[in-house]
Amino acid sequence: MLHKDIILCPRCFTPHKKLPLAPKEEARCVRCQALLYRYRAGLEYLLLILSTLSLLCLLIANVSPLLRINFGELSAHALLLEAILSLFDKGFVFISFFSLLVLEVFPWLLMGTLSLFATLVLLQRGKIIAKGSLILIEIFRRWSMLDIFFIAILVAMVKVYQYAQIHFGMAFWALGGFVLLEIYVIKSIRIEELWELWERRYEMA
Repeated sequence: MLHKDIILCPRCFTPHKKLPLAPKEEARCVRCQALLYRYRAGLEYLLLILSTLSLLCLLIANVSPLLRINFGELSAHALLLEAILSLFDKGFVFISFFSLLVLEVFPWLLMGTLSLFATLVLLQRGKIIAKGSLILIEIFRRWSMLDIFFIAILVAMVKVYQYAQIHFGMAFWALGGFVLLEIYVIKSIRIEELWELWERRYEMA
């Protein structure tokens, strides 16, 4: 079992001794130069801002139409949740339930838990709850699939554009904003950084 001060390179598994870093410094593997860990000053503030903005975008995406499609004299639009429930009405029970989870439940839970974690860390309260939030974040981030749904919308628009007029609703832009924020949070902020933040903030308490 490795000591807590020993960290393995995620690419070549070379062991390194973990050393404290100054703000904006980062540690890289001596063999392959892969990023091991870094110190981001104000990460908790950044995380709270991004998660709050994401929740706002998600709210807008759920209360206004995504698209309005005009085909001749026919016009149709639907909310995100309505589109999911329409699958249930057509008999696609499993698909509608799965869509509800990955397009609604898990995105809300992911950003809500991130916001809760950032708030607790800033206040240096609820150490155990903040730790549990990190475990949940690692689970939720794997099952939030609004980015895939957004790409599917773009692909569908390319095919429909030749036959109908498409008008983008506010929810479409909000959904795009949420996807960009989610990708940044998941890809740019590593879960290891959040654990480092948790240890650093509660050691100071």
